[in-house]
Amino acid sequence: MKKNLLLSSLVISALSVNAQIQINTGDMPVAGKTFVMANDTTITSYGSAGTNQSWNFASWANQSTDTTAFSTPSSVAGSSFFPTATLGVGAGDMTSFMKNASSQIDILGFYGDFGFGPMAVQFTPAQKFLSFPSNYMTNYSGTSKYELKFYLGQPGFDSMKVKASINYTSSIDAWGTLTTPVNSNLSTLRQKYIEITTDSIFLLPTGQPWMLNPSAPGDPNPRKDTTNSYRWWSNVEKFPVAEVITDGNNVVTNAGYLLSTLVGVKEQSMTKNELNVYPNPASDKINITGLSTESYLVIFDVNGKLIERTRLKKNNTSINTSNYENGIYFYQITALTGKPVGKGKFIVSK
Repeated sequence: MKKNLLLSSLVISALSVNAQIQINTGDMPVAGKTFVMANDTTITSYGSAGTNQSWNFASWANQSTDTTAFSTPSSVAGSSFFPTATLGVGAGDMTSFMKNASSQIDILGFYGDFGFGPMAVQFTPAQKFLSFPSNYMTNYSGTSKYELKFYLGQPGFDSMKVKASINYTSSIDAWGTLTTPVNSNLSTLRQKYIEITTDSIFLLPTGQPWMLNPSAPGDPNPRKDTTNSYRWWSNVEKFPVAEVITDGNNVVTNAGYLLSTLVGVKEQSMTKNELNVYPNPASDKINITGLSTESYLVIFDVNGKLIERTRLKKNNTSINTSNYENGIYFYQITALTGKPVGKGKFIVSK
């Protein structure tokens, strides 16, 4: 009898190791924590969907790091525009606001300076980031919209605005165990999050009504982009343990894994460099001067899509923007040690 009980307990223990977990509101980030993700740009595959999967990412490299800091909304600029927010994400001149509730966590919008003064961008309605409880085959979809408006003050043109619509679909498409360079055999759920963003650029000629900015060859208006994000969630870390981002053709554009979690650490101040990014507006290239150390550069468009990631040598370098579409772009430069060097924005206008 004792042997049978022992055998039963061993079987139950073995099954529990591979059991599907459930993600709830308590598994989400909280104010006061900073998460450090290691990035690997060489990843081309990221495993399969389905039940009882075993994802082994132990060989992923740490080429660069990104930090995401969560704060109480009242402690960051722009919180008055998002009175229902429970989290402020980021620091400096760009902050996102989120609301974590019992049934879901939403992205409410963001606040920052796009080069024309600080402004709030509110999603209408809020964009659902994850629903609770989340289990295998939990699905939802929705649409959020937002608008950006800038005063140009250029000859013949008063202002410019961007109107965007985000159609998103989320599915928990797999469960199993995940291994990274930091975690081993961690029980996880995988979320596949698809975003199809359609944005249109309008110009306001002086003394005239708003007009759709004419399209140019290779630069359609409206523009449609598709991004797929695969996130692995656990009951252990209050942040994705790993994430893979692909384009609409499922080509990996970025991949990373959770490197460390810091408590009560604020974002480091930027390293003092004579950093200069010019010309602004740019057409075929931007020049970066004043770097005192080798660094990593990432560039995102106004919708948060990763446009470029590259390694910069110290002193002077140039980035080819001839294939960039007209619009506003944000850059972040990080030293090889992971310490922030500088960030800002520039406009491409051809």
